[in-house]
Amino acid sequence: MAAGGHCEPALVEERIVVPVPMNKMNPKEILLLGCGDIGTELGLRLQRKGNTVAALCRNPGKLPASLEPVAADYTDPEQLAPLHDRVFDIAVMTPTPATFDEAGYRAGFLVPVENLLQLWSDGPRRSLVFVSSTRVYGDHGGDWVTESSELHPADAQARCIAEAEARLLDSRHDVTVVRFAGIYGRQPSALLRRLAAGEVCAAAPARYSNRIHREDCIGFLEHLLSLSRRQSLYLAADSEPVLQRELEDWLLAQLGVAARCEVPVRGTANRRCDNSRLLDSGYRLRYPDFRAGYSAMMTSTSISADLGNAAT
Repeated sequence: MAAGGHCEPALVEERIVVPVPMNKMNPKEILLLGCGDIGTELGLRLQRKGNTVAALCRNPGKLPASLEPVAADYTDPEQLAPLHDRVFDIAVMTPTPATFDEAGYRAGFLVPVENLLQLWSDGPRRSLVFVSSTRVYGDHGGDWVTESSELHPADAQARCIAEAEARLLDSRHDVTVVRFAGIYGRQPSALLRRLAAGEVCAAAPARYSNRIHREDCIGFLEHLLSLSRRQSLYLAADSEPVLQRELEDWLLAQLGVAARCEVPVRGTANRRCDNSRLLDSGYRLRYPDFRAGYSAMMTSTSISADLGNAAT
């Protein structure tokens, strides 16, 4: 598969991350930094396997009772200070933007990374998995991208994510960055609601869509934490990039809905994500393509009702 050139953040991408030694006694201690949908479900799965999972968030009262709450805002370095002397076997950071403008992405991605690196500026090396986004690639004209492809962040938000990645990868710590493609699988879906109302995207300009089901996001992170050796970078997507219009035409057929009007294609980035390294790690996708993932979603009774309401 074709790929682009090299970029500065990828200078360390061939390094194999060897995590700091895990405790030989169970349970292992894991720190979650960010407790949204992906982080919380990952924590529950890890806890059910016998690990001790501490979950850092601003509103710990919303956490499942089985997770150890750590009440802190990772955008405030003073609130992180109590974690300085506590060494976890591994930390998993699943950041989210505070708002969807540049300031929100800086607060959600770059500021927490800077605060963590300051917190861990001395003491033992830490092991961290950082959840990022394929948004950092920008537009590649429909070509394939891999972990070593050049980054073309097209906006300030993507540049904040890329800078956060680079800060971590250039640090002294054992860092693995996972760049997820577009995550789907939550119900109801904005895309399915739009299609149920008969709104389909225009066929031109052609743009590839790269996706990964939320179950595979969680599953792949769980898989990574089980490995004794990890790469510094992973591109996490399913195995079939698809033109957005082709995806939407297929979904319309599954829904039994006729297109009523066309809407502009959202976004300008056009690329195909190569998941070879993910597969080479030994992980097997539960939903290897959009057909498997969306078919599973649309068999749900609740989403069928939701979509029926959207179409009326």
